[in-house]
Amino acid sequence: MAASIALLSLGIVWVASGAVGPAMDGAVRGVGGFVSSVGSAVSSPEPTSAPAIADAPTVVAPLEAYTNDDVVDVTVHVPSNVAGADGYTVRLWVALKDQDPQIAQEVPVGPTSVLVIAEVELEKGRNDMQASIVGPGGESELSPVASWILDQSRPSIKISSPKDNASTSKTAVTVKGKTQANSTVRVRNDLTGASVTVVAGKDGLFEARIGIESGINTLNVTSTDPAGNPNAEVLTIRRGSGSMQVTLTGSAYRFTAKKLPRRVTLTVVVSGPDGRRVAGATALFTVTVPGLEAIVSTERPTDRSGVATFTTSIPRGALAGSGLASVLVTTPEYGQLTDRQVLTVK
Repeated sequence: MAASIALLSLGIVWVASGAVGPAMDGAVRGVGGFVSSVGSAVSSPEPTSAPAIADAPTVVAPLEAYTNDDVVDVTVHVPSNVAGADGYTVRLWVALKDQDPQIAQEVPVGPTSVLVIAEVELEKGRNDMQASIVGPGGESELSPVASWILDQSRPSIKISSPKDNASTSKTAVTVKGKTQANSTVRVRNDLTGASVTVVAGKDGLFEARIGIESGINTLNVTSTDPAGNPNAEVLTIRRGSGSMQVTLTGSAYRFTAKKLPRRVTLTVVVSGPDGRRVAGATALFTVTVPGLEAIVSTERPTDRSGVATFTTSIPRGALAGSGLASVLVTTPEYGQLTDRQVLTVK
């Protein structure tokens, strides 16, 4: 090597002086080729290109954004070309209101293109989630946003009509009110066991029509918001005429004079203004037919069903014509009321 360098130096001097012989020229060319080959041998090879950055994954949005669970499982669809590949991870980003996205979790890609990231914690309010693929080539773009809204508050319920403890003679009422938008509203009548379900509008308004029966109807109004939080109100409606009702009926209304005597039973049903049967009312029955003295009962109390009865006999001697069966009902709460039925003797 040293000899070659010396020879090269000498050749350079000769070239400079213009005296270059054939032998020296060949030697110089040989050394030059040698130096070139050495340079090629020790130079760095061309760098291999880094793997391409993967396409962005997809975060599967929930069917219902609202939830009252403070942890959720997030499903991510990973590009098929990196599924099962070593060195790749899925990075889950979460952004809260007026805040920059933060890394919530980072997990390796799975063997398939579907990856479930379990128990991701939510903060109260809106949680916007995005995902990216991180690999040897860097980080992919972020996926489109999928949102979860953590709501653990009970929805408000305001019933505008009917008023609590209202009375009506109708067979059904329409419950109107306002609650959280898109909430499911269920109205159940405890007296009848019937129920009806509606969905509140985007403005939170709802209407639910439900049947009622005579007496006190307790209506349970339950609102369940889209996150699954329930709230309830109770409404009492009384069905009745607004005044006491007395109804008299008889086992017979027409009689034949030749076939007397004949037994007859009179029955009275007493209902209060709320439509409920009145127990303990006093009923006094009177029967009058042509040709006979009036038949008057003793005072008869109504039973738990609001019913009192009186059985008597229409005796012989009655004349053809029209008579009356009547009842006078007295209550300490609602005063007195009567009812009558026409009796006919032929």
